[in-house]
Amino acid sequence: MPPLPFARLLAATLALLIAAGSAAVAQDLGTVDPQPLPPLEHPNDPNTPAKQLFGRKTEPTKAAARSVGYYTGGCLDGGVALPINGPTWQVMRLSRNRNWGHPNLIRYVKNFSVRAAKATGWNGILVGDLAQPRGGPTPSSHTSHQTGLDVDIWFVPMPKETLTAEQREQMSANNLVADDWKHVNPDVYTPQHMAFIKAATEDPAVDRVLVNAAIKKKMCQTATGDRHWLSKIRPWYGHHDHIHVRLNCPAGQAGCKGMASPPPPGEACADSDFKFWFTKAIEPKKPSTKPPRALTMADLPPACNQVLGAPAKSIH
Repeated sequence: MPPLPFARLLAATLALLIAAGSAAVAQDLGTVDPQPLPPLEHPNDPNTPAKQLFGRKTEPTKAAARSVGYYTGGCLDGGVALPINGPTWQVMRLSRNRNWGHPNLIRYVKNFSVRAAKATGWNGILVGDLAQPRGGPTPSSHTSHQTGLDVDIWFVPMPKETLTAEQREQMSANNLVADDWKHVNPDVYTPQHMAFIKAATEDPAVDRVLVNAAIKKKMCQTATGDRHWLSKIRPWYGHHDHIHVRLNCPAGQAGCKGMASPPPPGEACADSDFKFWFTKAIEPKKPSTKPPRALTMADLPPACNQVLGAPAKSIH
């Protein structure tokens, strides 16, 4: 089967997300005793889901860092790990082994953690998923996060103390949205959350920041002064308990495919910008009669075959 054209791959991904009603269950609980996935019986079968292959790669490649393909259909060469603890960040869900990214993303998270702490008065940030060691589709939760240019960051201030392994796996992020999914929950949402989100946009490498539509609406209603940063804040399914930051493709990496177009100009704060999100998007979804087809290696850029089979860079 030839690789899916970019437009078809993007359309298929959007259809999958809309059918699911959520971009990802980003805060699935983890385990303090993760077990390695068992060997595949037929790893060379062309029908084997790519997520099963990439999910079994526990170390990055030795190659120079590059992001390959699109956010929802690609992989990561020469991935770099974000340390699980830093002065202004801690990484959650360590059992998932998804604290890997392109060096641009690692640098972004570190810098953002400092900006966020200053903007909010928090000790720092709690970081969710980046990518797997070699990117690619994940066995659970995410459809994107495949090229090492996406990161989830929780709506929870980093505590002063270092979290235990159990806390990192069992804590949940804060849901800022009310039960009607049209407004924020005033008992949870604070001005610090808007400062946190605004700080996430303040890097030219950021393409967009995904949040729940109700959160974007609240910021549209309350932001003052220079509001140009609101254009980077885009509603998307889920994202009520975390932001999803997406970076542009690294300069000079022709094999990386960024978003088809930048966010439209303007604040995107008109009532019409929210009509879909407060009607169709929150209607109960009919159960799917059949599961969506999982991506295979044939759906990914050919270079991802090389990334999958490349020698590992030891991390021990």
